[in-house]
Amino acid sequence: MSQHQGEDPAPAPRWTPVLATPADLPQIQALHETIWGAGHSVDYFRWKYFDPPVDPLPPMLAKDGDRCVGVYAVISTPLLLDGERVMGCQSVDTMTHPDYRRQNMAVTLARACYAEAERRGFRLTYGTPNAEAYPLRIKHLDWTHVDEIHRWVRPLAAPARIPAPLAAPVTRVLHALARRGRLDGVTVRPITAQTPFILPAPMPPSARCMVEKSPRWFAWRYGAEPSGAYEQLTLGDPDAPEALVIFNLVREGGRPPVLLVQEWLAASAKLRLAAMRALVALAAERGCQSVTLYTNDIAAGVLLRGALFFPRPGLPLGLTGFGRYKAKAPLKRGDMSVLGGDRD
Repeated sequence: MSQHQGEDPAPAPRWTPVLATPADLPQIQALHETIWGAGHSVDYFRWKYFDPPVDPLPPMLAKDGDRCVGVYAVISTPLLLDGERVMGCQSVDTMTHPDYRRQNMAVTLARACYAEAERRGFRLTYGTPNAEAYPLRIKHLDWTHVDEIHRWVRPLAAPARIPAPLAAPVTRVLHALARRGRLDGVTVRPITAQTPFILPAPMPPSARCMVEKSPRWFAWRYGAEPSGAYEQLTLGDPDAPEALVIFNLVREGGRPPVLLVQEWLAASAKLRLAAMRALVALAAERGCQSVTLYTNDIAAGVLLRGALFFPRPGLPLGLTGFGRYKAKAPLKRGDMSVLGGDRD
């Protein structure tokens, strides 16, 4: 917007972009509390920003003197792109102190972060920003909208709109259908920092680009998260599983929990479907209201329909390539597959 005659020009920002160090964590946590309220600990942000197992990329901060007034953060993420192991990152957190809004801070910090990522040889960044942040990335950070991530739901309890006299019998029917998925040879164990992750033989890739699954990645993602409460279900010998599902229970508002699927791996489509049906049976036994999985993977969607899941509106998936790598970025619908814990 042009300045009116006689107006003083807008003052130049007092802050500068700076790559974070672990010493900045208390200020990052304090800024998060200022914006979002109490929630995550300093240890959580250390795990998220500085402890990823492959080439951690620290957040880009806006510093006004010694004060942290803004954050743009990504998670360094190993990817498989056209069969090649490459590094990318997931855009996860953007914070601007209320006193520093309308200074183009988010865009400036993101561009500085992307320049550092490109310098390190990272190929791309992807993410599922909220409704406020997504247009900013498309307009100012050269992101491309590449897909929609559906929220797939298997109901296990009657919806609230069902009249009370009918709710109980509807729920009984849903549980009876779920119990058909019970299998012998299913093992369920809590995940701890000592959990050894043994992955099934991989299926052929369903997209040009996806997160590279590995025991090392899972140990950080699910075994090391402070206050994380994940479990794993395996089919067959736990020391050589045919299928592996990682999940957690989400409890909100005093209602029965939702079982949220984070990983879903198997040596074949048949075994993958069997593992999901076994998980649904487990969820019914635990009194869950539903099983939920976020994904845009087409092959996974076919199997989920077979397991009586229904797709519901979810999240937009966007990404951009860095510098000379942009020409080969997976920018078409279906080029990148995201499932469960691949998103923050």
